[in-house]
Parts: sequence; C-alpha cells; structure tokens
Amino acid sequence: MAVPTLPISPGFAGFALDPGYGQFAPAVGGVTAKAGGGQSGATQITGNITRVATVATTGDSILLPTALAGMQFTVINAGANSLNVFPATGDAINALGANNAFAIAATKVVTFYCGTQGFWNTILTA
Repeated sequence: MAVPTLPISPGFAGFALDPGYGQFAPAVGGVTAKAGGGQSGATQITGNITRVATVATTGDSILLPTALAGMQFTVINAGANSLNVFPATGDAINALGANNAFAIAATKVVTFYCGTQGFWNTILTA
C-alpha cells in the first residue's frame, strides 16, 4: 500500500516530508528574522520547528510555506522584540485575511496548523 504524501511547496525542494504527518523536518535554530519586516523577502521557515533567535526590531519577519492541509509548524520567538509571521502569498492566518502577518511577542511560542488549504490556524502559549 502506498503511503500518501503532500506535495512540496516551492522553495522547499530538498526537504523530506514525514509521510506520517505531512510535516517538514528538521528543527532549525538560530534563525534571524528579516530586518524591517514585510512579506516580500521575509526569512523562509525551513524546519517544522523554527527558533528565531534574532528579532532586532519590532515587526521583523519570517514566512510560512504554502498552507496545505495536514501541515504543522512551530515558531519560537527567542528574540528581543515582537516577530511578524507572514503566510505565503494568497494564504491567511486565523481571521486576519490574505497576506496579513500574525505577531508573536518575545518569548512566546506558536504552533501553526493547516486544516484547509490556504488557511493557517494558531495555538499560542500563555
């Protein structure tokens, strides 16, 4: 019996999917958010767990991959400022609307999960 897998979104060529969960591996630490923020040119998430160590100014940003049902990513903001997480172009996070950022305060952890293609939902730590 063949194991179903999710297609790899552009920019993730070379990363293996975990066919049991449809997640990318590995975990990545020491990430620097894009200075000045914004969706265009934001630092791309490359692991299913991403620890952002450097958020030099409020609103510096990272970018989620295209939202495909079954995907899940956890972002740890270990930086000193609030971090903006953008969806891929055309996708949305929670009820923020397409292409709008989700802010993660310093020291917080958020899990982004996709139940429906094109939409991310979040679980935020206290």
